Order: sequence, then C-alpha cells, then structure tokens
Amino acid sequence: CHQPGWRRNLVPLDDRNIYKCFDNPRHLSVAMDKFNFHLPYDTLFGGVSSFFKNQFLKINGFPNTYWGWGGEDDDIYNRIVFRGMSISRPDSETGRYKMIKHNRDLHNEANPKNPDKLRHTQRSMDKDGINSLKYTAVGVRFMLADCDKYITPLPAV
Repeated sequence: CHQPGWRRNLVPLDDRNIYKCFDNPRHLSVAMDKFNFHLPYDTLFGGVSSFFKNQFLKINGFPNTYWGWGGEDDDIYNRIVFRGMSISRPDSETGRYKMIKHNRDLHNEANPKNPDKLRHTQRSMDKDGINSLKYTAVGVRFMLADCDKYITPLPAV
C-alpha cells in the first residue's frame, strides 16, 4: 500500500481512520479543522490519501508540471475519475484531522498557471507522471524510528 499523499502537517483525530489501502483510492482527510470539519467541495482529494501500487500506476502517479502551490490534488482526482475508478472516503467523524499551523515553504507560492492545467488533465496524464519523471538520487539515508518512546498512555476514563 502506498500513501503518496500523506502530509506532515495533518494529524488524524480518530484512530478508527485506518491507514491502509482499499479497493478504490482512498481520501482519508475528509474533515479538516481548517474547513470547520466539512469537505469544502466534492472533488477535493488533498491532504492524506492512500493507493495500492496498481491504482497509482494506473493514473500515472502525480503530475510533474505543477510548480508552486495549488491544483495538483485536483489533478489527481481527475486522473482517478478518467481511469474509471471511484474514490472511497471515511465518514466525516472518522476522517477528522487537525492541521498544524505552518508557513508555506519558500518558493511554494500559489501559481496562477496551475488551475488552467486542470482542463488538460485527460490529454496530459498519459505523458505527465511517473513515466516522465526525471531525477537524480543525491543520497540515501536510513532512519530507525523507535515510536514506543513517544507514546504517552491516556488516562483511564
């Protein structure tokens, strides 16, 4: 199971929201405090999501042509629909998230050219994605996580 859409500034508020893959691509963060715990529009796929590898490959992964902030999540939604898949979501109680306040990354300003790209997703998705990704690995770093050290038991109710 791949979770390429995970964001480090979103904290799940309900432990029933299981981080696993489903029969359809899964949009997990459906009720963020930023949006008063409501889905602001039906085609939102931003925040936290999960895909099986074959689902992610079927949509050719993420587009590479979005620079700056905005639009790439909606492009992913379009790719899923254009490939004949549907999106699964938890209910709005289970899919609650707290967004940790943060500053936008440097050089990640809203790009006014991004929204126009959404009109071209169906034409561009077969040539813009995993199959067109060019990169150079500059290093590999392995990290060992000892999560048990940071778990604080909750008081009995």
